Amino acid sequence: MKKTMGWVFGALALAAVIVAAQPSAVFRARPVGNLKQVMWSIAFPSSNIIFDVQKKAPSTADEWATVQNAAIAIAETANLITMPGRLREDGKPVPVQKADWNKYARGLITAGQDCYKAAAAKDQEGVTKCTDGLSEACSNCHEVYRDAPQPAPAKQGKN
Repeated sequence: MKKTMGWVFGALALAAVIVAAQPSAVFRARPVGNLKQVMWSIAFPSSNIIFDVQKKAPSTADEWATVQNAAIAIAETANLITMPGRLREDGKPVPVQKADWNKYARGLITAGQDCYKAAAAKDQEGVTKCTDGLSEACSNCHEVYRDAPQPAPAKQGKN
């Protein structure tokens, strides 16, 4: 009986070690950069690539792929700026709970998708048209959250 119990405990211990050594099945994304860093490293350079198509159409498949990638980056920026826990440059939280913030973020998705479709079709005029939506999506949010002073977050009382 002691030998059997020893084997059982040994097997359980081995199983526990194996389970503990396995990587977590669920990856939980967490913000790395602050909002300004995300905008300056992803949204700003990507939007410049798209806006430059107005002046000069890409002439190779690789150049059009660069525009497509920039459009995807614009759309994905919406996911990054609505990620819970993201902070602004001043250390205050990004207002992900506000309906207008999320509406403006969805505008980036729409603009990115529109620009992607035009770039995939190698359509300079289509990309030029999509820049209106991109500019509007950026301006709508900037007018409220970047260019206007932001109120301090409400203090939580002790319960």
